[in-house]
Amino acid sequence: MSEEEQKIEKACAVWHTWFEDEANDYSEREDSDVEYFIGVLMYNHFAFSKAIPTMKTMDLGADFIQATDASYAEVNSLIGSIKSKDELVLLALLQGHIQRSLEKYSSDPSACYLLNRLNNHIKSLAGIYAGEITVKNVDFERMAAPKTR
Repeated sequence: MSEEEQKIEKACAVWHTWFEDEANDYSEREDSDVEYFIGVLMYNHFAFSKAIPTMKTMDLGADFIQATDASYAEVNSLIGSIKSKDELVLLALLQGHIQRSLEKYSSDPSACYLLNRLNNHIKSLAGIYAGEITVKNVDFERMAAPKTR
């Protein structure tokens, strides 16, 4: 595991430990929320230059930030310390984090709702970097439509 991946895992562990104390809980919390919000922090810190203009940053959620209280500074510092001049390296780190998280919670698909939403957005971002998608061709209605089997 790389040093950067270790920082990501440590950030997740800080918040999982923090939320073991029921006094730090918030409404409708899922354990997988930690990995989702770590992914959102990564996305925001990495400031991808090719991100869709309306999605340069993502909202962490006020109730989540309030619930993290003093632990937020430590986690934000860990994620903020992950740096690279190569955005594709940062994208790969984020994609790896999301994949590990989806595997971790695969036994409960409903717990992966936010992770899947983030994963779909990051897949589009990866497609933009790969030249497979142009921003003007992103179909937001298709992305928002529920999948039919």
